[in-house]
Amino acid sequence: MRSASLAVAAVAFAVLAAPAQASSLEFGTYLGGRDFDSGQDVAVDAAGHTYVLSYSESRGFPTTAKAFDRRIDGFDAVVSKLDPSGSELIWSTALGGSDGDCAPGCALAVDDSGAVYVAGSTRSADFPTTPGAFDTTHEGEFEAFVAKLDPSGGALVYSTFLGGAGNDLGFSIAVDDAGAAYVAGGTRSADFPTSSGAFDTSHNGGNDAYVAKLDPSGGALLYGTFLGGGADDDGFGGLAID
Repeated sequence: MRSASLAVAAVAFAVLAAPAQASSLEFGTYLGGRDFDSGQDVAVDAAGHTYVLSYSESRGFPTTAKAFDRRIDGFDAVVSKLDPSGSELIWSTALGGSDGDCAPGCALAVDDSGAVYVAGSTRSADFPTTPGAFDTTHEGEFEAFVAKLDPSGGALVYSTFLGGAGNDLGFSIAVDDAGAAYVAGGTRSADFPTSSGAFDTSHNGGNDAYVAKLDPSGGALLYGTFLGGGADDDGFGGLAID
C-alpha cells in the first residue's frame, strides 16, 4: 500500500492599496497519518473555520478526545474542523465501519449552527446508523449514506443508508436553512427509493443518477427521483439549492 500525506491549504486573496493586487497564503497545513490519506471535500463557516472531509487508512490520523469515533478501521471517512488560523485542530472524528467508506467519493456541507452533513458510499454493513433513520439496512455491495454530526463532532445526530439492492453511491450534498439535506449520486438499484409524483420513478438501465431530499430528522425521504436514460448516468460533480 502506498504511503501519502494530505496537504490542506486555505487561500485568501487580498487587494493592496497600491500599487497592484497580490495574493497571500493564509495558512497551509498537513493533515493525516503514516498511511494513505486523501482530501475529499472542504467547507468554511461564517466564522472562518475550515471543515475537511478525508478518506484515510491511517490509524494514526489525528482525532480528538471527545470525537464520535477515534478508530480508523480500514478506509474510513474522517471529518476535521480547523480554527480560522489553521493552527488548531478543534475536533476530528472518524466516520465508518469495518470495510471501505467514502469511496469512490464523498462530500460534506455545514449548516449555520456548525453541524456537519456527510454523503458518500460504504461497503460496511456495520456503518453506524441511528434509531429512527430512514433506512438502517445495508443491501448492495456499495450503499449510499447520509450522516449528520453535531457541532462538537462528538455525536451522530442521525445517520441513514440511502439505496436499494444494487450499488448506490453518494457524491454531493447540500443543506437548506431548515436543515433538510439534498443528495445526488448514482445508482444501479431498480428499487432505489423514489417518491410519489417524482420526475422519474423508473430505473432506466445501467447506472442512473438520482436526486433525493431527506427531512431535517433524517427519518423520512421527502422526495427521491431517478435522472437518466438507457446508458450510464451519474450525479457526479455537484448540486446546488436555491
